[in-house]
Order: sequence, then structure tokens, then C-alpha cells
Amino acid sequence: MHVYYRKTLGGQLQQLMSPDQNPAEIHCLDESCWLEHLPGFLCLKDKDGHWLRASRNYLLVFNLQDADYLGKTDDELAQYPLSDARALKLSAIQDKSAWHLGRPVKETRIIAGPDMNNGILEITRTPVFGVGQNRLKLVVTGRFADQGEKPESDGLANTLQVCHLNVAFLDANFRISGVNNAFSLLTGYLVDDIENKPLSFMIEGGFELTHRDFINAGNGYFWTGELLCRHKNGQLFPVKLDITGIAKDNQDSSYFATLLDITRQKQSEKRIMQIAHFDDLTGLANRTMFFDRLNQFISESKHRQLHAVVFCINLDRFKAVNDSLGHGAGNQLLKEAAVRLRSLMGNRDVVARLGGDEFALLISNEKAHEQTMYSASLIAGEVLHKLSETFDVNKREVFIGASIGIAIYPEDGSSAEMLLKNANIAMYEAKRQGRNNYQFYNMDHADAAQDRLLMEFNLRKAMEKNELRLYYQPQYYAASRKIFGAEVLIRWFHATDGETKMIPPDKFIWIAEETGLIVEMGAWVMRTACLQLKKWLDEGYGLRQVSINVSARQFIDDQFLKTVEDALDGAQLNGGNLELELTESQLIGDIKQIELQLHRLKKMGIKIALDDFGTGYSSLSYLKNLPIDVLKIDQSFIREMTMGSKDARLAATIIQMGHLLGQKIIAEGVETEQQLMYLTHRGCDIIQGYYFSQPLPVHKMTALLVSEAQTGIEESKTETLFEPKF
Repeated sequence: MHVYYRKTLGGQLQQLMSPDQNPAEIHCLDESCWLEHLPGFLCLKDKDGHWLRASRNYLLVFNLQDADYLGKTDDELAQYPLSDARALKLSAIQDKSAWHLGRPVKETRIIAGPDMNNGILEITRTPVFGVGQNRLKLVVTGRFADQGEKPESDGLANTLQVCHLNVAFLDANFRISGVNNAFSLLTGYLVDDIENKPLSFMIEGGFELTHRDFINAGNGYFWTGELLCRHKNGQLFPVKLDITGIAKDNQDSSYFATLLDITRQKQSEKRIMQIAHFDDLTGLANRTMFFDRLNQFISESKHRQLHAVVFCINLDRFKAVNDSLGHGAGNQLLKEAAVRLRSLMGNRDVVARLGGDEFALLISNEKAHEQTMYSASLIAGEVLHKLSETFDVNKREVFIGASIGIAIYPEDGSSAEMLLKNANIAMYEAKRQGRNNYQFYNMDHADAAQDRLLMEFNLRKAMEKNELRLYYQPQYYAASRKIFGAEVLIRWFHATDGETKMIPPDKFIWIAEETGLIVEMGAWVMRTACLQLKKWLDEGYGLRQVSINVSARQFIDDQFLKTVEDALDGAQLNGGNLELELTESQLIGDIKQIELQLHRLKKMGIKIALDDFGTGYSSLSYLKNLPIDVLKIDQSFIREMTMGSKDARLAATIIQMGHLLGQKIIAEGVETEQQLMYLTHRGCDIIQGYYFSQPLPVHKMTALLVSEAQTGIEESKTETLFEPKF
């Protein structure tokens, strides 16, 4: 068995599929290597006829073995001094014919070889189309066939016995009257085994020929076809069968047949189809195949009132895993995700990888629209559950999730393009809703998608136009009610049509994360907040620290630690003046890498706060193993908290647990005196919320600090000595 290789963009070697391999078992390997081992020849051209890759055998046909052919057309290569210009121009004409007909086109051509002897060239041109019948590539395959001389009839049998062609003689009733040695070696049958037997006995599928099946070919009659031949041992293999009629004076016609084993040719065609229609990493259908199947379903169901469900699936936090563990780990995760998706689907369903970490499902359904929505929701729930289970990547436990958009045919679109587009819009709505959920498409989502594109465009300009502002929400000691620090929040004041409008963070932060703008934006927040704190400290105000929210995209960025160091150094602050807030969902991924990153921050003296505690995955192992300094009780527990309520008991439990683990507790969202008294009585350390102050712009925050100082800075300093050390 031959093994073929190719080289990936990253330089790794990838083994291509062997004849008995499953597409999902393809291993990564060198395009130039496997290309030269293909039987016959192969040439790939783009939709405009530019050569992308050609085997040496094909180059020899046109005497281009020493030419730089990449990116050139047949007409351009015809200008090469040593090329066969006439053959190249003829090739260009045949290419146009294949594109025009939209199907494979075969031709046979006689060429002069290097030794000036004529040879027969058999060529097949296969056009490959993409979405909407857009031209993609032209695949040119073929082989060299020996022409052979026609001996005199009296010596034909003796001559062909030593010929490498697989030859059989047939009588007027297509019964075998003689075979040569090559034929016996190919089929396993000796002449005594098959003499006087019909040729059809060794052909699979009820093959029968009549005289009417032959076409007039000049002075004789000819028939050709591709069939399955049965070896004497029972094994089937593909062959090309050519039969030529031989006329004899005053006798019935007889026939001259040749068999050509085309196993390798079929394997090559299968590999080409695999490359064209399947994803080489996961073995799933690719985008082209998915659209083909969806278009086929739409075409068949136009008159049958069928429904189809299109799921667009995007893996949450895949980029975090890919960036932190490397592309090899990312590929392993994609392959495992593909296996899980395939395990949920039936034989008639289509599972595809559209690209990157985006997958698609196509499920046909004959039920009514409401029933279809119900069954689709069940399937989406199974997908979410399956993709939320632990992934073992490079012997590390990794957690991800998925955002799923769903569109239903025909209600959400009558074309494949529209259905996938609307499923994609719904998928982005699922991301906007917090990820790890599914959404059905509706028109409101389409409007939201347009708004998202406009907002993304404006957000890219916001930093250049100085439209971003920092707000500060004061944090107070619970016991003394004296100011301690401030959480840094970002606001966007967008100017349009002469009017400035404040856009809240929940409308644009998720877009910044999706597009990667959050990294640049986060670095600006870090620098600006540190410089402002330094200014307040130099002016003698009692603000000890600023607390800055860090997104998942920032945290895994290669330059994150340097960004933090530069911000502190630029403001001449030490790490103790800075607290970084992470959410529980950010701790999903490579735990070892996360722990390493946190310990590096701790060495700089920076405090780590776990924000929105209790609303995410809430794994107690995080509190035990990770260097967390502060737990922030989410405001959803505080908002509904009344004496004796479950929220009150949960808040008290979090405070007690955090203190036992040596962590400080911040309660955010405190709005009433009753809430403050309960939390203070339970030992909460820091209070944040509208009871004390809403988020303030710089000038109002400065005024608050001035007011705090004027009430008695000396008394404040004295009381601070008795505050718990933070």
C-alpha cells in the first residue's frame, strides 16, 4: 500500500488517506510528495486557468519540466521557448469546454514522446463548483496508454501472449475463445477456466452486451466502459473494458477485448473528491458538501411540505484553548468535538465543519413547524450538554461550551445561503445572550445583526476619536464606612449627528471581545486607571487601590503581563495598588496555565478578585487551588436579599466560607441600609453599590475624595489603623 504525504501551511508533514482509511483517520503530510506518486498525472488550476500544482508527468507532456509554471495560464506557458505551444493552446480550449458543460470531459490525444514515438494520452477535466455554482478549481487527471501495433491476424494470438496488455478474444456471442498471460495474471483465470464462457460471468452487476451496443468507429465497431471485475478469488476491482469488433471474410464477426485495472485511478479520484468535499482535519463534510446536501434537500422538498433544521454551532472559548495550549491542542479539540457531534446525529443527517471552530448540522424533519421547533430544541440541548462535558486535551482537562443558532426551512429561508446566514445571525444572538445557549432565528435578530455591524464599525473608531471614558465606583469598608478603593468601569460616549449618546458596556463589551478590540481597549483602561490613581495618591487622597475587570481575551493574550507591568511602571505604582477582577467563566480552560498566569501576577504584588461569584461554574477547587484574594458576591444575591431569605443565607455562607479560606469579601449592588447592616453583621469586608455611590466620572470622583478628606482626614487616618489589613 502506498502512503502519500503533503506539507501543511505550518510546515508539518501530513499523511494523506490510504485506500482503506476512514476520512476521519487522515493524518497530517507533503503535497509535492504524494502528487508525484499518483498514477498517471494530475494538474490543478484555479477558476481563471492559472496553474496551482502539476505532477512532473503532466509537465513532461508540454515540455515544461524546467519551467516556473505556478500562477500562469496555458496561453502564458505557451510563450515558454521550449514548450509545446500548440498542445497548450488546445488544452486551454478544452478547459473552456469543461467549464461550459459543467461536468467532467474526457479526451484522447496522440502526442510525440521524447523518443519521437507517438503515444496515447487519455485526459479527464473535472470542474469543481462551490456555493451558488461559483467556479472553484479545475482538476485535470489522466494517464498514458500504450498504443501498441496491430499485428497481422494470423500471428495475433502468439504476439499478444508476451504483451503486457490484458487481452481476450471473444466470439460472435461474446464468449471467450482465448486470453493472454497478462489477462490470466490480472483475473486469476487460466484459459481452461474460462474458455467458451461468456465474458459477463466475470463482470459484476448483470453485464450483457449486444451488437447494437457498439458504435461505428471508422472501419470497425467499438465499445468501452468502466465496470467491476470479479477475480477468481472473489475479490472485486474496477476495470476499464474496451471491445473492438473484428470483421472476417464470409464469417461472423469476432471481438478483441482489453481489460485495464483502474484501481489506482479510482483511488486517486476518491482522494480528489475527499479533498474537494470533506474537511481534512475532522473528516466531516466541508462547506461545499454541506451546501450541496442542503440544496439537494430543498430541491426535493419543494412539493412535499418538508421541514429542515440548520444548526450553526460556534465553540465558546476555543480561541482561549488554542492560544494557551497551541494549535495542536486546538486541532485535537476540534476533532473530539466533531466525534461528539457525529455521535448525536442519524445516518441521514449532515454534520459539517464550515471552518475554524464553526460547525453546522442539517436535519430533515417532516413534522409541523411547531413540532420541528420542539425537536430542534431537544437536539440543541443535547449538543450543548455534549460539548460542555470535559475535554481531555494533551492530558489536561479543558472545558468549553457552544453558542448555537437555528434556522428552519422554509419559514426562515428558501435558499441554502439564506438559511445558513440566518442560522449564523441567531448564533451571534446566542453569544450576545451570554453564550452556551441556543437561539432560534427571528427578524429581530436580523435587525440586531445590522446594528452589531454598525456598532463594531463605530467602536473601532471610538478610541481614535477619544470617545471612551473611565468611571469609578467607590468601595467602602463595611465597618467604618470609610472609602477604600474604586472599581474601574468603562463608558462609551458616541457622537453622531451632532448628538452625544452614552452606550452602556453590555451593548459593546461583547463585541469588543468577539473582534479582539478588547485587548487594545483593556491596555488603554489599565494605563489610564493607573495614571489617575497615581494622581489621586500624589494629591493625598485616601484611595488605596483601583480594581480593573479583565476579559478572557486579555487574560490569555501573550502580552498581558507586559501590559500590566508597563501600566504600573508608567504610573510609578506598585502591584499592591492594583486589583484585577476575573469571572468564574474565565477559569474554564487549561487550569495549569491559568494557575501559572495568576501566580505570576501574585509575584508582582497584584491582588486577584473573583467577580460575580456564585453565578458561574462555582467550582470550590478554584478557591482551594488558585491564588484568589477576594470574592465578590454577585449583586443578584444582594438585590433580592431580605432577612431570612435564601439569598441572605447564601450571602452569609459565602462570607463565612471565604474567611475560612483566608479571602476577603466584597458585596456589590448594595442599595439599602438593611442590606448594609445585614452584611456588616455577617462580617462582609467591603461594600460597593448605589447606597454609597453610583459610578462617577473622574471629576465627580475627585470631588468625592475631596469631600471625604474635608470631613476629617486626620480622624480617617486614625480609624484606618483599626481596619482589617487588606
